[in-house]
Amino acid sequence: MKKYIALFILSLFCFTSCTTLSSQNIQNNTEQNSESDTNTDSNTNEQKEEDTEQTTVTDENGTTYTKSFGSYTVPTGWVENSTYSTKDKFFYLVDGTENEAFPNNISVNVGTNLYSAENHISFRQAIVNQLVSQLPKDTTLNGSGSHTANDYVVYTFTFSVTENDMTLNATQYYIVGDHKFVMVYESVYDGNTEEVDAVAKNIVDTFKWSE
Repeated sequence: MKKYIALFILSLFCFTSCTTLSSQNIQNNTEQNSESDTNTDSNTNEQKEEDTEQTTVTDENGTTYTKSFGSYTVPTGWVENSTYSTKDKFFYLVDGTENEAFPNNISVNVGTNLYSAENHISFRQAIVNQLVSQLPKDTTLNGSGSHTANDYVVYTFTFSVTENDMTLNATQYYIVGDHKFVMVYESVYDGNTEEVDAVAKNIVDTFKWSE
C-alpha cells in the first residue's frame, strides 16, 4: 500500500524538489503514470502541451482564467500556484497553504484522445480500465456521468488511498470534448472534501472550451 500513496502524492502534487538521481527517477515514473491516467489510449497518444499564456479577470465570483484550451473560474480564496504549475497543468490551492507538506489542491490539464465527443461512452470505459489497472486492488472506485452547467458531458470518478494515518481522497472530473478532454483533479489530504468539492465543481461548471 505504501508505494501507491507515494505514487499518487508525487504525481498529483510534488512540492519537494527532486535533487538526487533516485528521486528524479521516481518523479519521472509518477509523471508517466499521471499521463497514462489522462490519455487512456495507446502510448502514441501524447498529452497535448499547452502554452502558459493566459488572461485573468477577477470579480466577486473569483478569478476567471483563460487558457489556450478554454476558460474557467476559481472561487475567491484559491489561487493558481505559478511555481508548481507547468505549461500544460495548472495547480490551485488555498491562498497561504503553499508551504504545507501536503496541501489540498486542484489541478487542471488538457489532453487528447481517440474519441469523438459523441463516442464518450468508449472514452469513459477507457478511463475506468486505466484506473482499475493502476489503483490498489482493495480500492473502491465510484463513477458517475452528468453534464456541466455549460452542457458538456462530464464523468466523475472518486477513490481514496490510505496509508497509516494519511488518506488521499481524490476526485477526477473528465470534461469531454471532440478528441480531447479537460481533467479537473481534486486531491484532499485533511478530510475537508466538502470545501474542495465545491471549488472543483465550480471550475467544472464554469469551464468553456475555447473556440
